[in-house]
Order: sequence, then structure tokens, then C-alpha cells
Amino acid sequence: MKKKLPLYVLVVFVLYILLSLPCHGNLVCTGLATTYLEYPGLWFLILIPLSLFALILNDQKHKFWLKFTGIFFAISMVIVFLMPETAGGLMLNPDRESTNWFFAGLYAFVSIVYFIIQFIKSKKQSTLV
Repeated sequence: MKKKLPLYVLVVFVLYILLSLPCHGNLVCTGLATTYLEYPGLWFLILIPLSLFALILNDQKHKFWLKFTGIFFAISMVIVFLMPETAGGLMLNPDRESTNWFFAGLYAFVSIVYFIIQFIKSKKQSTLV
């Protein structure tokens, strides 16, 4: 499962792109998936490199990261869809897109820090043995 995850994420992302077609000049897509999968689509784009980084984790740490990913994704999607569609022209008023970018960035940052900590711990344990 661990080695298949990047492939699954890539397949889902490609399906998202195909369902979003056709796209116009400014990459404004009007396909079937655009309405419902616009915000989760960004997450699949972020999950592609992160799932490759997750291959350095052992099975127990990888399962924890998958649970964290699922919980964080679900909570952030609920919050994103509770936000208004547009900010109404105000600079600091969050809308769905900015909220989605914030949570995706926060998730990526936390995941990368987790990977670095686990990598350092595994190197430290391997030098002690």
C-alpha cells in the first residue's frame, strides 16, 4: 500500500484534470469536476510529492501520516465549504480559495516537518545500533 499511494494519488489527479476539461485561454475550466472538485483538486496536487516523501517512513509512521492526512483533509474541506464563495472585495476577508490554500500550505508544512523529524530520528537510531 505504501508504495502504491503515489500512483493512486497521481491517477486521481489525472482524473480530476480530465473531468475539468475543457479549459479556456486563462486556464478557466468549465468541466464537470470544476464545480465540486475544485478545492480537493489542489490537495491531490500537493499529495503527489508528499506521498513520495512518505516512502522514507516505516509502516507505522506511514499509517499515522495517512490518518493525519485524512483527518486534516476532512476538517479543512468542511471549513472551506463553510466559507463564502467570494470575499466581497475586502482584502482580509477569507473566501473559499484563500482558505483552501491556507490549509493546504499548513498541511504541507506540517507534513514536511514530520518527515524531517522522522528521518532524523531514524538516522539517529541507526547510528546507535
